[in-house]
Amino acid sequence: MIVEAKLLQKIEEHLDEIVEIAENCVTNTNAASTDLEESQLRNLQNLASATDSVAVLENFIAYQMGRKKLPVEVGQRILKDIQTLKGKAEELTQNDEALRWARMELIRLYLGFLVRKFVAVRKR
Repeated sequence: MIVEAKLLQKIEEHLDEIVEIAENCVTNTNAASTDLEESQLRNLQNLASATDSVAVLENFIAYQMGRKKLPVEVGQRILKDIQTLKGKAEELTQNDEALRWARMELIRLYLGFLVRKFVAVRKR
């Protein structure tokens, strides 16, 4: 618990960066102008809340792109951003257990900001 609390504090210091990464995804891919539905992003966000596995998330993203429910450009950008967040988690942690937890926490935050930006732009 102490480790998680310290990591949360470190993550809080980088929230602006995470928001920027998520907002750039929506803006640079024109996600709000595609056939992408809010529910698809919410499904991804819900899955991230239910699992501690990045591989599960990446598999779901690939599946959604294959089904044409997630535009390829948007899906590829999210996958790229997940890798960027891995690097950020590595900067913040000292061991593998903490890395896994921090990475998933960063991804969960990112997806929340992504959904909010998508809705904000779509509903204008």
